[in-house]
Amino acid sequence: MLRIASAATVIALSIAAPAFAGPKCSGSGEKLAESKVQEMYKAQGYEIQRWKISSGGCYEIYGRLNGKKVETYIDPWTANKLEEQQG
Repeated sequence: MLRIASAATVIALSIAAPAFAGPKCSGSGEKLAESKVQEMYKAQGYEIQRWKISSGGCYEIYGRLNGKKVETYIDPWTANKLEEQQG
């Protein structure tokens, strides 16, 4: 019984995983420098704890804004915020 429940949980989580994926970023030309975009967001009050390029090609911040945890996806060509999750 436990094996069946565990297998069902794994299947349910693997099906649900794409729902948590961030946005896709694609553009043409040169991307804005990561350091420039980081400075722009720091000036807005973001405390960047981790910076990465997401699987969808977006810049991604893991950090804090106004004391709250945030995960923010940023367009690397425009520096526009695409999606933000607070936790």
